[in-house]
Amino acid sequence: MSRRTLLAILLGAALAACARTDGAIEPVWGKQPCAHCAMVLSDKRFGAQLVTDAGDRFHFDDAGCMVLFVEEHRGHVRRAWVRDAQSGAWLDAEKARYAAGAATPMDFGFEARAGGDLAWEDVRARVLAMKRRDS
Repeated sequence: MSRRTLLAILLGAALAACARTDGAIEPVWGKQPCAHCAMVLSDKRFGAQLVTDAGDRFHFDDAGCMVLFVEEHRGHVRRAWVRDAQSGAWLDAEKARYAAGAATPMDFGFEARAGGDLAWEDVRARVLAMKRRDS
């Protein structure tokens, strides 16, 4: 292997390492499936995502799907975000406020938005109650 090839490989690896981020990133809307239900991510207003302690990133079409994914996989979540339905900004899922009654992709009905009266733990508890009721 030539020095030039080795340098190119090392430079590529360094750039890939720098590209890894602990911030929210955009999924491939309209093509990428939800990590829980496998529905194609299409409505940006209700997107959610998380990064595990191992550095794996998962995207969801509905905050409820993210709740169920974490519950079923028992993984350690480093960070989680939800999309603000009004501004489109990615918000820390645990700090965001939520409103119930939205027509979300998987009908869990929770949207992150300013002025929401629910905390993340409220959303989590309600989603898990829905799952128990439907089981």
